[in-house]
Amino acid sequence: MTSVDTKIRIAQIKDGFNYWVFIPAAVIVGGLAADRIFGLPSFSQHMMIIASAALLIIIGAAFIQGSTKDLAVYGDGTPNPLRPPKRLVVEGRYRLCRHPMFFGYDLAALGVVMLFRSWGMLLVSYPLFIFLECRFLGGEEQKLEKRFGRTFNEYRKRTSFLIPLIGKERKTA
Repeated sequence: MTSVDTKIRIAQIKDGFNYWVFIPAAVIVGGLAADRIFGLPSFSQHMMIIASAALLIIIGAAFIQGSTKDLAVYGDGTPNPLRPPKRLVVEGRYRLCRHPMFFGYDLAALGVVMLFRSWGMLLVSYPLFIFLECRFLGGEEQKLEKRFGRTFNEYRKRTSFLIPLIGKERKTA
Protein backbone atom coordinates (compact mmCIF):
# COMPACT_ATOMS: atom_id res chain seq x y z
CA MET A 1 0.00 0.00 0.00
CA THR A 2 1.42 3.43 -0.98
CA SER A 3 1.63 6.37 1.40
CA VAL A 4 -1.21 8.06 -0.54
CA ASP A 5 -3.41 4.99 -0.06
CA THR A 6 -2.51 4.94 3.65
CA LYS A 7 -3.42 8.65 3.99
CA ILE A 8 -6.72 8.03 2.23
CA ARG A 9 -7.49 5.01 4.43
CA ILE A 10 -6.72 7.01 7.60
CA ALA A 11 -8.90 9.91 6.37
CA GLN A 12 -11.73 7.48 5.61
CA ILE A 13 -11.49 5.96 9.09
CA LYS A 14 -11.49 9.44 10.64
CA ASP A 15 -14.50 10.50 8.54
CA GLY A 16 -16.31 7.26 9.41
CA PHE A 17 -15.67 7.83 13.11
CA ASN A 18 -16.99 11.39 12.87
CA TYR A 19 -20.13 10.52 10.91
CA TRP A 20 -20.97 7.20 12.56
CA VAL A 21 -19.78 7.69 16.16
CA PHE A 22 -18.97 11.26 17.22
CA ILE A 23 -21.83 13.18 15.56
CA PRO A 24 -24.55 10.62 16.48
CA ALA A 25 -23.22 10.50 20.05
CA ALA A 26 -23.38 14.30 20.24
CA VAL A 27 -26.99 14.31 18.99
CA ILE A 28 -27.97 11.54 21.44
CA VAL A 29 -26.18 12.96 24.49
CA GLY A 30 -27.30 16.52 23.70
CA GLY A 31 -30.91 15.43 23.28
CA LEU A 32 -30.96 13.32 26.43
CA ALA A 33 -29.40 16.23 28.34
CA ALA A 34 -32.15 18.53 27.02
CA ASP A 35 -34.75 15.96 28.16
CA ARG A 36 -33.27 15.98 31.64
CA ILE A 37 -32.74 19.77 31.88
CA PHE A 38 -36.26 20.61 30.67
CA GLY A 39 -37.98 17.59 32.25
CA LEU A 40 -39.26 16.32 28.90
CA PRO A 41 -41.03 12.96 28.83
CA SER A 42 -40.32 10.25 26.27
CA PHE A 43 -42.78 10.03 23.41
CA SER A 44 -44.83 6.96 22.64
CA GLN A 45 -43.23 3.54 22.22
CA HIS A 46 -45.92 2.55 19.73
CA MET A 47 -44.88 -0.12 17.22
CA MET A 48 -45.56 2.30 14.34
CA ILE A 49 -42.88 4.63 15.71
CA ILE A 50 -40.39 1.78 16.03
CA ALA A 51 -41.21 0.48 12.54
CA SER A 52 -40.99 4.00 11.07
CA ALA A 53 -37.64 4.53 12.81
CA ALA A 54 -36.26 1.29 11.40
CA LEU A 55 -37.52 2.21 7.92
CA LEU A 56 -35.88 5.65 8.11
CA ILE A 57 -32.57 4.08 9.13
CA ILE A 58 -32.73 1.55 6.28
CA ILE A 59 -33.69 4.17 3.66
CA GLY A 60 -31.03 6.53 5.00
CA ALA A 61 -28.34 3.85 4.84
CA ALA A 62 -29.44 2.97 1.29
CA PHE A 63 -29.14 6.64 0.25
CA ILE A 64 -25.65 6.84 1.77
CA GLN A 65 -24.50 3.62 0.11
CA GLY A 66 -26.09 4.52 -3.22
CA SER A 67 -24.65 8.03 -3.20
CA THR A 68 -21.19 6.65 -2.50
CA LYS A 69 -21.61 4.24 -5.41
CA ASP A 70 -22.81 7.09 -7.65
CA LEU A 71 -19.62 9.03 -6.90
CA ALA A 72 -17.57 5.99 -7.95
CA VAL A 73 -19.61 5.05 -11.02
CA TYR A 74 -20.36 8.50 -12.46
CA GLY A 75 -17.43 10.48 -11.09
CA ASP A 76 -14.64 7.92 -10.71
CA GLY A 77 -14.02 9.04 -7.12
CA THR A 78 -15.08 8.84 -3.49
CA PRO A 79 -16.67 11.16 -0.90
CA ASN A 80 -13.20 11.56 0.61
CA PRO A 81 -11.52 14.89 -0.27
CA LEU A 82 -8.24 13.04 -0.83
CA ARG A 83 -9.83 11.09 -3.71
CA PRO A 84 -12.75 13.22 -4.90
CA PRO A 85 -14.78 12.51 -8.04
CA LYS A 86 -12.99 13.55 -11.22
CA ARG A 87 -16.11 15.21 -12.56
CA LEU A 88 -19.28 16.75 -11.15
CA VAL A 89 -21.76 13.96 -10.46
CA VAL A 90 -25.32 14.90 -11.45
CA GLU A 91 -26.64 11.38 -12.13
CA GLY A 92 -28.09 8.74 -9.85
CA ARG A 93 -29.21 10.12 -6.51
CA TYR A 94 -27.40 13.37 -7.33
CA ARG A 95 -30.12 14.18 -9.85
CA LEU A 96 -32.61 14.28 -6.93
CA CYS A 97 -30.67 16.69 -4.69
CA ARG A 98 -27.15 18.08 -4.43
CA HIS A 99 -26.33 16.30 -1.18
CA PRO A 100 -28.06 12.90 -1.19
CA MET A 101 -25.46 11.31 1.07
CA PHE A 102 -26.20 13.88 3.78
CA PHE A 103 -29.92 13.43 3.19
CA GLY A 104 -29.34 9.75 3.96
CA TYR A 105 -27.48 10.64 7.16
CA ASP A 106 -30.36 12.92 8.12
CA LEU A 107 -32.95 10.18 7.60
CA ALA A 108 -30.91 7.66 9.58
CA ALA A 109 -30.35 10.19 12.37
CA LEU A 110 -34.08 10.91 12.52
CA GLY A 111 -34.68 7.17 12.80
CA VAL A 112 -32.27 7.00 15.73
CA VAL A 113 -34.02 9.95 17.38
CA MET A 114 -37.32 8.12 17.05
CA LEU A 115 -35.85 4.93 18.55
CA PHE A 116 -34.67 6.91 21.59
CA ARG A 117 -38.14 8.51 21.85
CA SER A 118 -36.51 11.77 22.95
CA TRP A 119 -38.21 15.14 22.60
CA GLY A 120 -34.87 16.79 23.41
CA MET A 121 -33.24 15.07 20.45
CA LEU A 122 -36.18 15.84 18.16
CA LEU A 123 -36.59 19.49 19.15
CA VAL A 124 -33.06 20.55 20.17
CA SER A 125 -30.08 18.45 19.10
CA TYR A 126 -31.42 17.14 15.75
CA PRO A 127 -32.37 20.63 14.47
CA LEU A 128 -28.98 21.94 15.66
CA PHE A 129 -27.32 19.06 13.80
CA ILE A 130 -29.22 19.97 10.60
CA PHE A 131 -28.33 23.66 10.99
CA LEU A 132 -24.62 22.91 11.40
CA GLU A 133 -24.73 20.43 8.53
CA CYS A 134 -26.26 23.06 6.21
CA ARG A 135 -23.51 25.53 7.14
CA PHE A 136 -20.90 22.85 6.38
CA LEU A 137 -22.58 22.04 3.05
CA GLY A 138 -22.61 25.73 2.14
CA GLY A 139 -18.82 25.66 2.41
CA GLU A 140 -18.71 22.48 0.34
CA GLU A 141 -20.76 24.19 -2.35
CA GLN A 142 -18.29 27.08 -2.49
CA LYS A 143 -15.52 24.55 -3.16
CA LEU A 144 -17.62 22.85 -5.84
CA GLU A 145 -18.34 26.19 -7.48
CA LYS A 146 -14.61 26.98 -7.57
CA ARG A 147 -13.80 23.55 -8.96
CA PHE A 148 -16.60 23.13 -11.51
CA GLY A 149 -17.65 26.75 -12.20
CA ARG A 150 -20.60 27.26 -14.52
CA THR A 151 -21.39 23.54 -14.65
CA PHE A 152 -21.99 23.51 -10.89
CA ASN A 153 -24.00 26.74 -10.99
CA GLU A 154 -26.33 25.30 -13.63
CA TYR A 155 -26.69 22.12 -11.56
CA ARG A 156 -27.42 24.21 -8.45
CA LYS A 157 -30.18 26.11 -10.28
CA ARG A 158 -32.04 22.97 -11.33
CA THR A 159 -31.42 20.66 -8.33
CA SER A 160 -32.62 21.05 -4.75
CA PHE A 161 -30.09 21.52 -1.95
CA LEU A 162 -30.81 18.69 0.50
CA ILE A 163 -34.33 17.32 0.16
CA PRO A 164 -34.87 15.25 -2.99
CA LEU A 165 -37.41 16.41 -5.52
CA ILE A 166 -38.56 13.13 -6.98
CA GLY A 167 -40.22 13.38 -10.38
CA LYS A 168 -39.72 17.15 -10.57
CA GLU A 169 -36.84 19.23 -11.69
CA ARG A 170 -36.69 22.77 -10.31
CA LYS A 171 -37.58 25.41 -12.80
CA THR A 172 -34.77 27.73 -13.75
CA ALA A 173 -35.49 31.43 -14.07
